[in-house]
Amino acid sequence: MARALVKTFIRGFDDGVLRGGVPQGHVVLLRGASGTMKSSLAYSVLYRNALEGTPGLYVTLEQSAGSLLEHVAGLGLRATQVSDTLPILDLSRGREYLEELAGKVGEMAGTDVRPGEALLMVLQGKILDLRRRQGFQLLAIDSWDALELVLEFADRRTQTFAFFEWLRDLGVTSLLVSEEPPAGEAASALEEEFLSDGILRLRMAPVSETSFQRRIQCTKMRSVNQDSDDHTLLFENGRFEAARAIG
Repeated sequence: MARALVKTFIRGFDDGVLRGGVPQGHVVLLRGASGTMKSSLAYSVLYRNALEGTPGLYVTLEQSAGSLLEHVAGLGLRATQVSDTLPILDLSRGREYLEELAGKVGEMAGTDVRPGEALLMVLQGKILDLRRRQGFQLLAIDSWDALELVLEFADRRTQTFAFFEWLRDLGVTSLLVSEEPPAGEAASALEEEFLSDGILRLRMAPVSETSFQRRIQCTKMRSVNQDSDDHTLLFENGRFEAARAIG
């Protein structure tokens, strides 16, 4: 049986690049530098799917829910249309708030629980509860970098692997927003790229001395014979569109 596909609703990208969409259940990195519209794209994917009746959950650890909603409204996306099918889990209220929740988990456990482990229990518990109650099928975490800092991974590879497997066991398709690592970054800092099922890279490419063009590239997508070429990424009238980059 063919695996179900999740559309990104980027015009020219699902069919032209992904051969239909992202395989359901994949964990996909949306990776790029600041200003490449990573968060906007992640929300747009969940928003467009929610409009088609596929519920999602957007987890924000850096930007407050109010700020996020104001931002997407400026993009022409009407979040009120999907308020029931695309809730926002706001964990942006600072490390003290998260540590307070983690401390309560430690007390309830009755044992010495490392703060990062307790916080992971809080996060997973909240997501599991929403999964049971609302049955979301798409999950976005914004951002992986903020989550990793808060969780204080002691063994980065092992804990990244365990978290990615936990996401897959949820039975949902996950998008992890992530900053592009610096050039020359040690391989040990790139476990998420090896462990992810897909990578969509966003960047700003210079086209002249004074102008830049936003680009998107699918560098990895398991089970898909994807087009790995660079594509221009445009955003107009509330929609993303991709076209093959020239030059």
